[in-house]
Amino acid sequence: MKTACFLLVCGLVLGVSVENAQSDAAGCKDSPLIGRFPGSFISQCKDQADDLITLGNIGPKKESKRIEGELHHTDYHWPTSSANKAQVVANLHNALTKAGYTLVYDSGDYGDFTGTKGKTWIAIEVSGGGGYSQTIMTEMALAQWVTAKPAETADSFATQQAQPKPVQAQPDAKGCKDSPLIERFPGSFIQACIDKADDKHNFENLGPKKETKTLEGETHQVTYAFPNTASKAQVVRNLNTALRLAGYTFLYDSGDYGDFTVNRGKTWISEEVSASGHYVQTVVFETTLTQDVTANAAAMSNGITTSGHTVVNGILFDTGKADLKPESAAALKEVVKLLQADPKLTIYVVGHTDNVGQQSANLELSRQRAASVVKALTTQYGVAADRLQSFGNGSYAPVASNDTEDGRALNRRVELVKQ
Repeated sequence: MKTACFLLVCGLVLGVSVENAQSDAAGCKDSPLIGRFPGSFISQCKDQADDLITLGNIGPKKESKRIEGELHHTDYHWPTSSANKAQVVANLHNALTKAGYTLVYDSGDYGDFTGTKGKTWIAIEVSGGGGYSQTIMTEMALAQWVTAKPAETADSFATQQAQPKPVQAQPDAKGCKDSPLIERFPGSFIQACIDKADDKHNFENLGPKKETKTLEGETHQVTYAFPNTASKAQVVRNLNTALRLAGYTFLYDSGDYGDFTVNRGKTWISEEVSASGHYVQTVVFETTLTQDVTANAAAMSNGITTSGHTVVNGILFDTGKADLKPESAAALKEVVKLLQADPKLTIYVVGHTDNVGQQSANLELSRQRAASVVKALTTQYGVAADRLQSFGNGSYAPVASNDTEDGRALNRRVELVKQ
C-alpha cells in the first residue's frame, strides 16, 4: 500500500489534513520548520531560549554531540485509529529529507532519526504507542548575564547581553541580599539566606583526590529560585563563566550536573544548581574563628562539686598538635582561680579527642595535650605540681556524636576531674 505524505515542511503542504482528536496543551504550537502528522495533538512542550542538549549516535562513529542554543521540544499523539507507526515514521522522514536536512542518525523502522541543516538540528522519536517527540535545536551564541569579581577589588565587569534579561518574579526574602562578589542569575529571587560572622563549612570533592576541606570564617549562604523561562544549563553556564572570568580557581566542577567550587586567596564560593528551579550559593571568607566562650572558675567549681568533673572551655590547640595556643590564657587563668579558691583541691587534667584518625594516635595526642596544660599551669602560673596529674582518654568518652562536625568539636576538649 502506498504511504501518503501529509506533512507541512517549510511552508509547503504535502497532502491532505485530518482534524485533531484533542486540543493542544496550553501555550504549545507547531514549529514553523516542520508540521505535525495530521490528526495529532500536542500533549506537552518546552521552549527555552538558552539550553543544552546532547544528541547521540551521530555519524558513522555513533558519537554524542552537545549543542547549546534555542530549544523547542514538542510531544505529539498521533491518531492510532487512522494511522500506523510506519506511516508516521515515513512521513516525518520524507519531510526532513525533502526539505534538505542531512540525516546524521537514522534507526530505520525503529523510528528515531536526527537531521541537520546549517545550525539547525531536528531529532524525532516515534513510538508504537501513538506518540512521537520532536526536538529542534538552533545553535546560537548564548547570553552571558552574570558577572563576578574578586574579593580584593571593587571593580565590576561590564555585562554582555544578547537577550533581554528576565524580570524578577517575586521579592526577596526579608533581610536577604546578593553577595558583592557575584551577581544573581537575572529574574531570580532569594528564597532564604544565612549570614554568620563566625562559622564552619565543608567544601567537598576538591582536587584530584576529591578531598573535603572544612573552612572557618565569615559565611554567607543564599538560596535563589531562578525563572522557569531559564534552563538549568543556562544558569550553570552563566555562573560558571562569570567566576572563570573573575579569575577564580576551580577546585571542583561537576559539569552539566551543576555543582562547582572555586577559590581565590581566602575567598571560597560554591554553587549548587538544581533542575527543580533553584540554586544555592555559599561564600566563605576564610579566617580563624574567635573563641567567645571561656572557662569560668565559679562554673567549673559547681561542676566539680555536683558531678566530680568539668569541661574547661577555651583551651585551644592547632589540629593534630599539642602546643597550647595563646588564646588559651584566659581559660588557664580561670583554672588558677579555681585552685586558689580551694587549696585542698587536687585534680586530674584529662585530654579528649574526636574519633578521626587512628585510636592509638588520638590517645597519644590527648595525653600530650593534657600534659601541656599541666606544664603551663605549673611553670607559668605557679600551681604546685603535686595538685595536678595529666591523663589522656583519646576518643573513649565522647559527649556528642562523632558523625557531625559540631559533635566532633564538642568531643575535642580538656576536662578537670577531682582526684
